[in-house]
Amino acid sequence: MAPLYVRNRRDGARLLSSVMVIFTIAVTQIPQPWAVIVVSVSSVICVYWGFAYRRLER
Repeated sequence: MAPLYVRNRRDGARLLSSVMVIFTIAVTQIPQPWAVIVVSVSSVICVYWGFAYRRLER
């Protein structure tokens, strides 16, 4: 089974910034029905990956 997060800070920062961009775009489109789903999913992923990023060593 593939790991849920990467093992180095560079790739972790890429993943975290990508999900933050997706979250920001979805928040600006919140009146759309699809945006509510994308905001909820991306916010959960963002929090999880944020905690995982903090645990990575330099």
